[in-house]
Amino acid sequence: MEFNMTMLPLASSICLIIALVEAWFMTMVRYLKWNSIKRLFPGYRYLVLSHIDYLMMASLVYSVYLVLIEFNIALHQGVVWLIFIGALYNPFDFLLQAIKPDIADGESALSKIGVVIGFLPLTVGLGWTAITLLITILNL
Repeated sequence: MEFNMTMLPLASSICLIIALVEAWFMTMVRYLKWNSIKRLFPGYRYLVLSHIDYLMMASLVYSVYLVLIEFNIALHQGVVWLIFIGALYNPFDFLLQAIKPDIADGESALSKIGVVIGFLPLTVGLGWTAITLLITILNL
């Protein structure tokens, strides 16, 4: 395996750490009733969505890494970077909305571009990986 593949478990670890920190923020808001943290995250629902999304990214990217290791596949460094950036950036929009709920009204062109840019790296990276795995597994 090439050195660049270690970027995948690194991305998973960062996503997991962010999700754990968010879980504590949710605890501070919901159960401990800390008003200072509640004011920091007025969009509590989006904080929950970000937490779930970061957990999904951690699980997904780490699973992909393990499957690639099992089949002895080293992805192109650009694909690894797309997955790394996408896994971290994709859930970040929810975190921003937790802090400033009106940041993404969904109607402005800038908002729509931001969503598309957020999905693009992860879609390309994971899509490339899935095709690579299919080609390898089916011996094409």
